Amino acid sequence: MTTLPTYDQIRELPAQLVRSVPLEFIDDNGHMNIGRYLELGGTALWGRCQREFGMPEDYIATRGMSTFTVEHHLMYLSEMLEGEEASVHVRLIARTDKALHSVSLIVNESQRRLACVMEATLVHMNMTERRPTPFPDDVTVLLDAALERDNDLAWPAPLSGSMGVRRSA
Repeated sequence: MTTLPTYDQIRELPAQLVRSVPLEFIDDNGHMNIGRYLELGGTALWGRCQREFGMPEDYIATRGMSTFTVEHHLMYLSEMLEGEEASVHVRLIARTDKALHSVSLIVNESQRRLACVMEATLVHMNMTERRPTPFPDDVTVLLDAALERDNDLAWPAPLSGSMGVRRSA
């Protein structure tokens, strides 16, 4: 794991999702349930795909393609309590013709600190065949531009070191 980014560094990435932690997210321990971190991180990641990468809400219906998450790694750094404000910032790490590696940084805005790192690998899918398929050219142009911007950040992404995209030899 690399050094964790500061609050100000994370804020260099736009928030893809902002919301208060509702009562229904709280578990028996009195803090946000582990599954809700995955929900927030995944929702923010798919939202960025829809808004910025040419995979809008009707992507499945009109183009017959989507992404499937094939691997996650979550690292919890601090708890979140009911009523605290959460923001999620998504950074792209790498891609192949069919896969995307990203990290969702879940920030406790009320405490101004990183609460969770959700690293994910997605595979682009043909929904008719339900098999991996290359990203369309228009999507790869958008992904590559975003990767260039995200990789130009002066701070390293906090990665687990245990996952990523497999590159062909």
